Amino acid sequence: MPDWIVDAMNGPVAANGTFLVNATLGRQRVHRGNVVVEQLGQIYTCPLSGAQSLIRQNDMVKSVASDPKMIVGPGKSIRSSARQKTKGAAGSNRRRYPAARGAPPSIEWVNVGDLLVDDGYQRSIDTAPSRRLISSIASHWDWRLCMPLAVSRRESGKYDIDGQHRLAAAKLRGDLPHLPCCVGTYAGAADEAGMFVAANRARRAINRLDDFHAAIVAQDEDALEVNRIVNEAGLTVSRKTGALAWCPGEVAFTSSVQHVIARHGEEVASTALTILAQAFQGQILSNGASVFRSVARILTNPPTGFDISQLVTILSAQPLTAWSAHVQGVLGADARSMAMYRAIVVTCEQQPTRLQ
Repeated sequence: MPDWIVDAMNGPVAANGTFLVNATLGRQRVHRGNVVVEQLGQIYTCPLSGAQSLIRQNDMVKSVASDPKMIVGPGKSIRSSARQKTKGAAGSNRRRYPAARGAPPSIEWVNVGDLLVDDGYQRSIDTAPSRRLISSIASHWDWRLCMPLAVSRRESGKYDIDGQHRLAAAKLRGDLPHLPCCVGTYAGAADEAGMFVAANRARRAINRLDDFHAAIVAQDEDALEVNRIVNEAGLTVSRKTGALAWCPGEVAFTSSVQHVIARHGEEVASTALTILAQAFQGQILSNGASVFRSVARILTNPPTGFDISQLVTILSAQPLTAWSAHVQGVLGADARSMAMYRAIVVTCEQQPTRLQ
């Protein structure tokens, strides 16, 4: 190994043949198959496949430094670019950001046995939901879903800040000795805990409709089935979760559709959606889930003397906003659908056209 690499190394070669170097972009781990490049006094590391591109890029930087006329953009020279930047800086209201805090982390492969968890601030994974999640991750392990764990480097070891379920799943499998980690330096457990809170509060969970549409693109069978019967009823699945953003004919209650399919079959779900589409044509389907589930309940177990063929007539007799009043303040999907069910049955009993 060349002396200049040895001089740049941060610690010894690990058991798996990897080692850390103090590169230009921060502390980086050199893996088997990687190359280390030194140019213009700067050190870089990358996979072998990217080495030529990196060298060409650095050669261009070197050429620009030696030739001020070097083109740096479409039709622009480095001099004209500099003049534009100077001109813009004088009258610009460009926001000034404070200096970045902390030191750049390093991306490393860390042995799962060397990763520790501080129970002082970490959430407990000794719960039924966590155990199910860990078992699922272990059973369906996919490296493409294993983003680097956030890890703190302490004198006593490396502590997992974010990624506890992935770590537990890897340990459960037993055949994954190393995990990719983003290793940073923190002032102590309190600093780590603050970062844990900040990371979890900043994380924006994917909403159920984004998840549904992504599942369609991924050719998920359940999502494709729901989407198909919704479309066959003349409706569409909304892209937005907020009722104020819905358009007439948009369905946001995909989980209710899946529930009815699983419990009563596709035909019942399809018929219930068609009834909604006909009864509330041109209306926003706010509280549509409650009506849909109650209609499915009536289709599968109609009350004595109830004429199912009158459902569209009964429902269309008043706008959906009026039906929504029957579930106002009622919590829980089952409780809401039952309240709507009773409202529909009572309305039917008051209809003179019902068949006995």
